[in-house]
Amino acid sequence: MEALLKDIRYGARMLIKNPGLAAISVLALALGIGLSTTMFSIVYGALYRGLPFEDSYELMHLERNNLSEDIESMEVTIHDFVDWREQQTSFEDIAGYYQGTVNVTGSEGLPHRYDGAFMSANAFGILQQQPALGRGFVDGDDGPGAPPTIILGFATWRDQYGSDASIVGRTVRVNGEPATVIGVMPEGFEFPIAEEVWVPLRLDPLELERGDGTTLEVFGRLKDGVSLDMATAEFGAIAKRLALEYPESNEGVGASIKPFTEEYIGEEPTRLLWVMMTAVFLVLIIACVNVANLLLARAAVRTREIAVRTALGASRGRVITQLLTESFVLTLVGGVIGLGLGWVGVRAFNAAIVSTDPPFWIDIKIDIVAATFVIGLVFGASLLAGIFPALQASGTNVNEVLKDESRGSSSLRMGRFSRALIVVEVALACGLLAVAGLTTKSVVKLKNIDYAFELDDVFTARLGLFETDYPDDAARVRFFEELQERVAAIPGVRSATVAATLPGGLNSWGGRFAVEGETYDRDQDYPATRQAVISTDYFETFGVRLLRGREFTVQDNADGLQVVIVNQSFANRFFQGEEAIGARLRLGTSETEEPWLTIVGVAPDLHMDGPENEEPWGIYVPITQTVPRFAFIVAQTDGAPMAVTPQVRDAVLAIDQNLPLYWVRTLREGIYQNVWFYYVFGTLFMIFGGVALFLATVGLYGVMSFSVSRRTKEVGVRMALGAEGADVVRMVLRQGLLLIGIGLLFGLLIAVGLGYLLGGLILFDVEPFDLTNLALIALVLTATSMLASFIPARRATRVNPVVALRYE
Repeated sequence: MEALLKDIRYGARMLIKNPGLAAISVLALALGIGLSTTMFSIVYGALYRGLPFEDSYELMHLERNNLSEDIESMEVTIHDFVDWREQQTSFEDIAGYYQGTVNVTGSEGLPHRYDGAFMSANAFGILQQQPALGRGFVDGDDGPGAPPTIILGFATWRDQYGSDASIVGRTVRVNGEPATVIGVMPEGFEFPIAEEVWVPLRLDPLELERGDGTTLEVFGRLKDGVSLDMATAEFGAIAKRLALEYPESNEGVGASIKPFTEEYIGEEPTRLLWVMMTAVFLVLIIACVNVANLLLARAAVRTREIAVRTALGASRGRVITQLLTESFVLTLVGGVIGLGLGWVGVRAFNAAIVSTDPPFWIDIKIDIVAATFVIGLVFGASLLAGIFPALQASGTNVNEVLKDESRGSSSLRMGRFSRALIVVEVALACGLLAVAGLTTKSVVKLKNIDYAFELDDVFTARLGLFETDYPDDAARVRFFEELQERVAAIPGVRSATVAATLPGGLNSWGGRFAVEGETYDRDQDYPATRQAVISTDYFETFGVRLLRGREFTVQDNADGLQVVIVNQSFANRFFQGEEAIGARLRLGTSETEEPWLTIVGVAPDLHMDGPENEEPWGIYVPITQTVPRFAFIVAQTDGAPMAVTPQVRDAVLAIDQNLPLYWVRTLREGIYQNVWFYYVFGTLFMIFGGVALFLATVGLYGVMSFSVSRRTKEVGVRMALGAEGADVVRMVLRQGLLLIGIGLLFGLLIAVGLGYLLGGLILFDVEPFDLTNLALIALVLTATSMLASFIPARRATRVNPVVALRYE
């Protein structure tokens, strides 16, 4: 230990004597370790931290599939859930739930909308979680006809009820009916995603035809000794039995099981995170290569000192230990700064995703696990950066070095190895810069989309009507029509409409349909389309003119002609130059009882499946003929759209005191919610590429500068024999260009590979193999590398030949 401390002190003194080398090395390592720490914290928090419950690895998500129809994931019908629960033996128990809107009106009379979960009574027991106040659900709370109850989340209890413990036992109005508050969950509990309240799942399978009714998410806790494969095999057998017993609803339906958190992450986001983790490690490798080159240059200057140490009895192992200690000191300082940069990066990432409402169990932070990771990085980076210079320096011939009379000269042949490291730097930087270029191009294209509809002056908010207060279509239509009239009359509102779906793909859905006159052999052959339910003035409110035909009017009601408007892509795809207006289509497949719909208009394409997807064909149906329970109220305003929020809320309350607004935002903000990951992860790759370019440039400059300084006598001889300064510059640039060319060759291969890995993940309307991008990256790297070579070459030409010939 004493020897180690001496080595550390000596290493620190040596680095203080070379502040330039130390500063560049620490900066490079800090950037590499900081980015690695940020990305590790994101990956660990999203993929591996898991649910914050005891033995959370035992919690599994169960779902159905139908592989014969290429359906890998389906929710579970209430009847299948009941049969699964009765027949399974692999789980301690399984529970069902679905997420939805829960409107709560307390004694103060103002309604509030919460994200909630409708859960079977056994759910909290499976999670092994109990309320902080009151009780949880018990058997019978979810039975048909049971008294309505509700459990509040901690934040809801704190913010809405002032942490009043007497709330337990109080009656509030939940989704239009009285319910008793029976408990408050502990702080931080928001299962399954970001829920604020919980109500019992009151479904009676005996009142429903098999396969009908609300579908459920299902989870359970594995019994001790039961593996995931064993449970999957058992549920596969249960699914086969149900398929034989109920072929009409269950034929071809199987079951699949996976860890609970995987349901809400998905394969593509997981792959994206690991690609990004790989990319950030490439940045760290560039940083280590940089430091290795600098240490190699330093070791070349110190070979005489090392030879004297060896001659006085120091073993090669002792010399290597000393040199690795110096590398460790550098990396330790870089690690401390990198940890700080990682903390800043994590805070910035959390701020960027806060509006996306990530699952409550995604906890991205710098904790003991991240700190341990940083410690591992410090040791790994110090070894990677220091081992090759240490081996090279300690392996020199002592006699040759001591015979050399030139002070500080060396027989250390570091040129070839150092140049190889530069090739590695340029190659990795090229790959990362190419991806940064692709993501930058994606973000620019995303920002410059011509949406063909108004974005900035459009207010949107959502509300839901419940069957207790609005039991039929007529009641809901009356509400929507009156609300539209009231909002349209607000000062500053130019036009208002009500719609279940907004342009830009917000809350859009789809289904199969038939075109009159066409024949389809199987249900799978029926084409699918996006659908939107809208009211009058929809297109006017978004500043859109129909291409042909007419908009919906008040005459398009339940008793009138059943009508539909199609978009341009639909008309092009299914009518191919013929006039679409007047043609008819019908929603559903072979057994549908839906009426035929007459096309009365053709609208422009309005990104019905979101801006990130190809423009799909889609249709619009009037809200008076297909009446939803949930809809948006939309207003185009003369000024700031959010300024009308109080008036719109008052318009709703004037009709129904129990209806809250939610998702109150501009249309632009809503569309951003759909594509935020392009911006966030695209920005991260831009940072990776920028850091990689900086490190590669600094690394090349360091090597070329050292190379020129070691050839000062040669430069003096050349100039004394008549060489011009331009000749010397060309000689140095030629050496730099060779390294750059080889590095670019390998780098372009890396770039293409990374591009294809990311092609389906965060690239928007950009091909992975983009020749323009690759050419630009090659040009940027070449230009910066040439500059890094030119500066030391230019400095060499200013040396007086007489001085250079005396150079020691």
